This record gives sequence, C-alpha cells and structure tokens, in this order.
Amino acid sequence: MNANKKLTQGIAMMILAAVLVCGAAFTADDQTGAPADVAVARNGKAGIVASLEQTENDVLDQALLADVAVEKTETQTVTIASKSEAAAGQEEKQAAKEAAKEAAEETEKETEELSKTEQEWQDKVMADVEDFLCIRTKGDADAEVVGKLYPTSVANVVKQGKNWTKITSGDVKGYVKTEYLLFGSDAYANAKKVCKKYAHVQTDGLRIRSKANGNAQVISVADKKDRLLLNKKADKKDGWVAVTVKAGNGYVSADYVKVKLGTTDAVSIAEEIAAQKAKEAAEKAAAATAAASAPAVTQHAATSASVDDTTLLAAIIQCEAGSECYEGKVAVGAVVLNRVRSGSYANSISGVIYQSGQFGPASNGSLARVLASGNISSSCRQAAADALAGADPTGGKLSFHRANGRDGLVIGNHVFF
Repeated sequence: MNANKKLTQGIAMMILAAVLVCGAAFTADDQTGAPADVAVARNGKAGIVASLEQTENDVLDQALLADVAVEKTETQTVTIASKSEAAAGQEEKQAAKEAAKEAAEETEKETEELSKTEQEWQDKVMADVEDFLCIRTKGDADAEVVGKLYPTSVANVVKQGKNWTKITSGDVKGYVKTEYLLFGSDAYANAKKVCKKYAHVQTDGLRIRSKANGNAQVISVADKKDRLLLNKKADKKDGWVAVTVKAGNGYVSADYVKVKLGTTDAVSIAEEIAAQKAKEAAEKAAAATAAASAPAVTQHAATSASVDDTTLLAAIIQCEAGSECYEGKVAVGAVVLNRVRSGSYANSISGVIYQSGQFGPASNGSLARVLASGNISSSCRQAAADALAGADPTGGKLSFHRANGRDGLVIGNHVFF
C-alpha cells in the first residue's frame, strides 16, 4: 500500500512541476511582448494559470482518491484474507477439539474397563514362582500339603498375613507363603504375561474362517463352551477375533465369543493323584490297542544264505520297499523266504527272485542296476538279515502288491496275502 501511495504522489509532483514550467514561460512572454497585446496577454495568462491550478487540484484530488481506493482495496483484501484464515483456523481448531474429545472418551472407556477389571482383582493373588507353590493346611512349613498353586493359578484372599496368607482356589483351601504372592494389580499384570488368551464360544456351530470375511473358506466349526486359543501374531480386524485351531489359523466373529485370560485354579493333591492314575491308565490302554492292531511276527527257523544271495535279497528289498517303513522292508524279504520254504516255488533265493513274471524289478532291469551300483541302504541290508534270521511280519504270506483295497494284511503301502 505504501508503494502505491508514493507512486501516486510522484505523479502529482511531476504534473505540478510541468504547471510551474508553463507558468514561467508565460511570464517571460509578458515581459517581452507588444503593448497592444498586454491586456489580452494578462487575461489569457490569468486564465491559463487558473486552469492549470484547477488541473493541479483535480490531479491531486484524483491522486488522493486513487490512494484512498488502493488503501480501501488493500484493506478489503486483508480483511477477506483474515476472515478466510480465521475460518480455516476455526475449522482446524474444531476438528482438533473433536479428535481430542474422541481420544479422551476412548481413554476414559479403557480406563473404566481397566479399573473395573483391576477392582475385580483386588482380592486375588497369583504365585510368583516357576513351578508351583504348596498350599498347606495351616501357616506352618511342616504342615500337610493339600494342593499346589501353579504359575497360571489364581486364588482369592481369605486373610492376608505377614508370613502366611489364607487363600481359596477351586476346591482347595489353605495357607501359602506371603513372600511368594502377587496381589491385586500386580497379580493382574502377571496374569497378562503368563496366561494365554482364549475366545470362549457362546453358540453352537460357530464357523472358523480362513480370513476375516463372512464369505471366506470355513476351516473348522466350534460349539458352545469350546475354548479357542487366540492368535496374537495375526493382524487385528474389526468385528473378528483371530484364533488358532488344529486346522490352522483362522477368524471367528467377535459377536459370538468372549475373550478371557486362560487362568486356572489350584490343584488339590487328590486331584493330582487321580489325574496321574488316569494318565497311566490311558497310556496302558493305548499300548494295548497298538499291540492288538500290530501284525503278529512269526519267527521261522533261520535260513542260511551265501553273501551273494544275502546281497540279492537286500537288493530286491531296496527295489520293492526302499521307501517303506522298516517293518515293510522285512515283510518283503519274508515273502521271498516263505516262497523258498513253501515247496511251490523255486527252492533258492535267486530262483524265487528271478522266476518269470514274479518280481517286476528282476525283469525290467532295475534290480540289475542296483546290484551293479551297490547302492543298497543299510536298512535294507538289515531287513534282509532279519528275514534270514526268521522274522516274518506277514505271518507266512507268499505274495504282496501295492495296497488298493484288496483284503489282506496291510503294512505300509503294501497288502500281503
């Protein structure tokens, strides 16, 4: 604005200077002109001077008006800009205020929830131990142990003492050493560190999907009261809870589960003894089932064989059952020897193996290649030795082929008949 004003004033001064120059010229003419023209010259000069003075005044007035207009325009521009900036600033302030309000409400909500949870934990304790803390019938290190408080176990405080604290947890009541306990908020903080989180299913037939999407593939189904382990490494998705099941990692709708810490109760000595007995009984039952389902191993008299026949037997085992379980390898060797002993086939290992139309590797050249390379695994050599020693998982079977539904004794991928 100051630059515009100075420019206007400069123009006015230039015009004024021109007027003064003209006036001087007229004065000189008046002093040297003819008498007859005096009156006319004076009047004419007076009129011109008056006109120039008026012109000067008009120019100055216009300059002042222009200056005022410039100031007014600049003032209006500044005013408009100020109003625009003020409006923008007000909007930013309002947005910031609303964001701060939302953050405060969220924090308040979290604080309320945390406070509620912490209040629930005020009368609870956990054992700050690696293995377990003994619960005794009374506050005495020599008193009978009635239970154990494990690292994930939570107990309610009945009466806190300097040295011993009386607690109750599950079906166990008794005393524990106070120095090994975490109380209230400390217990809650510890629970979040040592306990896993689970989603407790609230409905039957809850679908577990591969992705956090209602149209994603269903990898498993859970029923009411099932407990699903939370997958802490998965990305959080609104409305979904990430879980881990036997079928893999997936998601369940948050509307149908409740997420809780996987805390436990103390275990009484009676419960521990019962659990140990149940475990031993289950192991015995499993062993008995496995023994009943396992094929009976027939023990034949040992068969003598030359080094070449032993190598040949190991080679055919390599060709027929090189990728099978060890029992399957011995079974193939036993079939060869069962044929030797049967009287229905050749009475030698080489005669049985090379009998026309019997063993494919003998006719297609693969057996010859294995023998030539000497590439026979130690397990196949050992299986040949066991078969020669009389071991027979097949129970005397004379034939085998790939398992394809045919009746017979299945060992690995072969059925023996």
